[in-house]
Amino acid sequence: MSSLSPFRGAHVLLAGTALFALSACSSVTSQTSAPASSPAPNTRGANAAPMLVDTKWVAEHIGDRDVVVLHVGTKAQYDSGHVAGSRHVSLDEIALPQVQGGLSLQMAGTEQLTAWAVRNGIGDRTRVVVVPHDFNLQSATRVFFTLAYLGAGDRVSLMDGGYQAWKGEQRAMNTSAPAAAPAVTFTPRVRADLIALASQVEAATQDKSRYIVDARLTRFYNGDGGGYPRPGHIPTAVNIPISSVSVNGFMRPRAELEALFAAQQVDRSKPVITYCHIGQQATLLWFVATLLERDARMYDGSFQEWSGSTRPIIAPAK
Repeated sequence: MSSLSPFRGAHVLLAGTALFALSACSSVTSQTSAPASSPAPNTRGANAAPMLVDTKWVAEHIGDRDVVVLHVGTKAQYDSGHVAGSRHVSLDEIALPQVQGGLSLQMAGTEQLTAWAVRNGIGDRTRVVVVPHDFNLQSATRVFFTLAYLGAGDRVSLMDGGYQAWKGEQRAMNTSAPAAAPAVTFTPRVRADLIALASQVEAATQDKSRYIVDARLTRFYNGDGGGYPRPGHIPTAVNIPISSVSVNGFMRPRAELEALFAAQQVDRSKPVITYCHIGQQATLLWFVATLLERDARMYDGSFQEWSGSTRPIIAPAK
């Protein structure tokens, strides 16, 4: 088990508020030095924060100067109770405005995202903890993914168990928002390559250069509903539903997560592209793939875009 990817039950957490540098990969031939190979866009640096932290770590560090805790859920959920000192985040703050007939939940522009980060006190040295309100983790991992897209992924963690675990342990809660965040400077270092385009997904269906993983529930993968023009799934895609990767808001142990990938024959030989309905659930499978140190990207347009095009699909049997 990597020391940078603690899992529930391991009771190993690495704290730290320092800046985290990306590591480089290199290869050397017996004759001459070959050009350094580019790391995967989701590669985490040697000093990166752990992707998962527990409630104890958050309780001990929430008062640290450079720590910001984000509570992800509806405003009503936040107002009903949240980790004391945490700030509310809704997904519409980090998405392009919805337009009639357009795609849902698409990554916002850099200016909008930078303003959002600054408004929440997230600066260039900030350590961020993302807290899901309930057992549905995909909204929280969408926030995690957004921060990774902005280049701050090495400084972000997800609180394992989320707010429900915090509440169950009777830790400090509040029903009011904290004071305005102090002024900070946030420098975006956008990782656009974390997002797979439809053309890249289509190429992968033809040359089999990447695994395509559908994060939707199996019924939708099989074409039973979904709310889009054409039911089914993207050709060559395998299904690892989001419901299989966590239990009551806690991420499954690493061995079990590895087994889920192995069961679908998704090994380490090729990069992974995750997708879902609209690019929300897919971030949870991207998170898991990153936790397992896989090369992973997320298809933001997901099946909403694919199904609405003329691209081929695997449709349910009639």
